[in-house]
Amino acid sequence: AGEAYRFPTVGELYQAISVGTDLRVPNPNLAPERAVSTELSVQRSWRTASLRLSAFSEDVSDALISQTGIVTPGSATLATFVQNVDRVRSRGVEAVAEAHDVLVPGFDLSASATFVDSTIARDAALPAAQGKRTPQVPRLRWTAVASWRANDRLTLSAAARYSDRVFGTIDNSDLIGHTYQGFEGYLVVDARAVWKLDRHWSAAIGIDNLTDSNYFVFHPFPQRSALAELRYVY
Repeated sequence: AGEAYRFPTVGELYQAISVGTDLRVPNPNLAPERAVSTELSVQRSWRTASLRLSAFSEDVSDALISQTGIVTPGSATLATFVQNVDRVRSRGVEAVAEAHDVLVPGFDLSASATFVDSTIARDAALPAAQGKRTPQVPRLRWTAVASWRANDRLTLSAAARYSDRVFGTIDNSDLIGHTYQGFEGYLVVDARAVWKLDRHWSAAIGIDNLTDSNYFVFHPFPQRSALAELRYVY
């Protein structure tokens, strides 16, 4: 269990917003956000494998999140800027596993998965956001990696990464994800081969986004990409 604070940055404190011909600073008196976090974990290890299960929670008061609100008290002018959100509540579970020499020597597997229910519990400035999912926090995310050391010089690996869609707005009003500044889920597979030439030199080739997945996380992420690497270690 622990408690932590994050103080607003200079940019968040003095973010300037133009309203017509008037330039205003929304709130130079932002409060620091306060997080109270807890985690309970259990881990089991075997000769060639291990497994860890965790349950965690986090409650954040005065969370620093960008949302739409009144620029100055008593004004009807609305703008989007960083504000203190009364309370954000997150509850989740995580599993991490790895195994070595699976079926054949040199073949290793590892995987992790996280499920988190993160919601805006209270927001006096924007009641429409209450009960909605916290921006930029995926509900389910997992990664799996397979690696095979074929011999002392050659290593082949493949990895899969998954995340369900997230929202960019605090009231979850950005329903269209497949567009510029949109957010959507993705499943990406990468592959890589590393050849050790000698004790100093190694070469690698790989393909990122092997399935050529087309997805947006604010901007379009690269589709299928090939890479080559030559590395020298002293």
